[in-house]
Amino acid sequence: MATTGVKAGYRRSVDLARFIAACGIVWDHARAPYADIGYTALALFLVLTSYLAMGSFERSDGKDFWIARAKRIALPWLVWCLFYRVVYEVVNKEPHGLLDEPWSLLIGPFIHLWFLPFVMIFLVLIPWISRYIDRVERLYIASALLAVVSIPMGLLHAQLDPTGWFFDTAGFPLPIPQWLFSLKLFLFGAILAAGKRLGVVWPVIASAALISSVLWYCAPQFASVQMILVAVLFELIWRIEIKGSWPTWLAGFAFGIYLLHPACMLVAFKLFGPDVNRSFAAIFTILLAWALTAILQRIPLLNRVV
Repeated sequence: MATTGVKAGYRRSVDLARFIAACGIVWDHARAPYADIGYTALALFLVLTSYLAMGSFERSDGKDFWIARAKRIALPWLVWCLFYRVVYEVVNKEPHGLLDEPWSLLIGPFIHLWFLPFVMIFLVLIPWISRYIDRVERLYIASALLAVVSIPMGLLHAQLDPTGWFFDTAGFPLPIPQWLFSLKLFLFGAILAAGKRLGVVWPVIASAALISSVLWYCAPQFASVQMILVAVLFELIWRIEIKGSWPTWLAGFAFGIYLLHPACMLVAFKLFGPDVNRSFAAIFTILLAWALTAILQRIPLLNRVV
C-alpha cells in the first residue's frame, strides 16, 4: 500500500528561481565577472524543469503526457533552429556543417539549443519515476540509484579516468558533455519532487551530498559540487514565502530569455564592440531578450515558441 504523501504545495519562490536561473545562464555566456555561477544557474534550471514536470504530470490524468510535452517542445526547437540557422549564415563566413556530425542534429545551429531536445527526450522518464516512487521505501532506493548513475556521469563529464573504468570524453561529440552534466540534475529534480510529495527529502539530499563529495574528491572543480549546491539552494528557495503573482509573471519570460539571449548578445557586441564591459553586455542582453519575449508573447502563433 502506498504511503499517503504530504501535498507539496506551490511556491512563488520557485517561479522566481526560474527567472533568476535564466538570467544566470546569460551572465555566464556573456563571460561577465563570476561567470561560473552559470554552472549553478543551469543546474537550478534543470532541477526546476524536472521538478515542475513531475508536478504537472501528477496533476494531470497522465494520458499521453510525454507525447503532449514533446510536441510542445518540438515546435519551438524547430522554429529556433531555423532562426539561428539564418543568424549563423549572417554572422559567419564559413558554411555550417550541420550534417557533418550526426550528433549535431540534437543541438541545432547554436549550442544553447541542446537543452530543448534534451528535455524533449528525457521527459519520458517523468511518468516512470512518479509511478515508481509511491512510498518512502522506494524513495530510498531511487536516491541510492541516483548516486550509482550520477557519479560515473560526473566523472565522465570531468574527463577523468582514475580507475580505467571510464572512456576518455575528450573526443565525445556535443551534446554528450552537456548531457553528462545535466541528466543527473534532471533526475535529482524529479526524485526530489517525489520526496516532497511523500514528505521526506533527506534521502535525496544525502544522495546529492555523496555525489558531490565523490566528484570533488576525484575532480576538485566547481562543476563537481553542483548537485549539493543546488540541493541546498532549492531548499532555501522552497522556504521563502512570497505574496503576490509577480514571480509567476517573471517566470513566464524565463524560457524566452534563454532562447533569445545568443541573438541579443550578438546585438550587444555589434552595438558596443568586442571590448564592451561584460557585465553591461549581460544586463543589456537580459533586458533585450526580456523585451523581445514580451513582444513575441503578444503575437499569435509566435507566442507558442517562447
